[in-house]
Amino acid sequence: MRCPSCGALLKRRSLNCLACGAIRNKDSVEPTQQPQSSFPSITEEATSANNTQKGRTKTASSLVEFPGVTKHSMPQWRKELGERVREVQERRAREAALEAGKADQEIADGSKTLPGLELLPQAQVPPLNPLVAAALKRIERAHVPSHFGSGGVATAVAYQERTEFAAAPERVAEAACAAATPQPEEPRNSAVPLERVHNLAVVPTPVIKPEPPPVTLKPRRLIGGDLNDPALNYLDSIPMAVHIDNREYRSAPMISRILSSVVDLLVVCALSSPIVALVLLTNLKWEDLRVMTFAAGALLLLGFLYLTISTAMTGRTLGMKFFSLRVVDARTGLIPTGGQSAGRAIIYLLSLASAGTALMYAFIDSERHTPHDRFTRTAVIRT
Repeated sequence: MRCPSCGALLKRRSLNCLACGAIRNKDSVEPTQQPQSSFPSITEEATSANNTQKGRTKTASSLVEFPGVTKHSMPQWRKELGERVREVQERRAREAALEAGKADQEIADGSKTLPGLELLPQAQVPPLNPLVAAALKRIERAHVPSHFGSGGVATAVAYQERTEFAAAPERVAEAACAAATPQPEEPRNSAVPLERVHNLAVVPTPVIKPEPPPVTLKPRRLIGGDLNDPALNYLDSIPMAVHIDNREYRSAPMISRILSSVVDLLVVCALSSPIVALVLLTNLKWEDLRVMTFAAGALLLLGFLYLTISTAMTGRTLGMKFFSLRVVDARTGLIPTGGQSAGRAIIYLLSLASAGTALMYAFIDSERHTPHDRFTRTAVIRT
């Protein structure tokens, strides 16, 4: 009788296994057939002895053992996993064997279908006619470049006489007859034939440039020695001598200039009257320095604008118009420019600010010119 858990051989019927200590069912206690009981062997006795010794050592343990639980039992999931692994390994082995068989079969089929290599017999080349060979050698020698040619650039085309054909006409005729007879075809060489060098120089044709068409010049009319030619009439309008226009101006008298200046000052005061009225209405004190500065600045500004605009636009102020006076440029006799008019106004106002001492220069000057006339190159004349 053997234990269903550990497989140990039991000599007597008992509920507990002497080797592993497992509890057996009552059904398993029944006697089982012992295979080969008629042929006991020494190995079985040895194994049974070992198992009994192990059972004795295990029974001596003091661990608590639960009934129906075996120590060496394998879980179900592990058994299933092992079966699957074995199936996969068997399938891969079968596939590898099939692939190896197919590869061997393909190699065997390929070796059967490949044709065997055979050596072909060498083709026999027909012998070349000696006359044709001699003619070909002569032609090759004729085309070989000469070693006595000039090293520089050829300037003309030279043709060398072929004395060989003249010396041996019979040989050339024989070679021609031999070439006319049909000969077996020679194997053509697939290589590219070599280029043969010759000593002939190509002379380029000169390019003839077309001549430009002749330019026809228009006939020109030339004046001879006739001085009365009508073509010379324009010379009559050219002056033969240079005339200098010397203009002399009559300077205005000093009394007229002084009176016109007084009238201009009255006009400037009339233009600045609104500013004076503004100061009076605001009850400002004239003793205040700021009020005096404001009034003087307004008076000078209005005077500058009045004198500059009137002189630049009409050449005269309102006072000069009353006494028939005019301001002109001393060089051209025309109305002064804007720069000259502004310069006259500034210098005139500065002269008035100096209490009129600068205006005394007019009594000393021979032409009765004031400082603002000299600096701006203007003059006051009587019209």
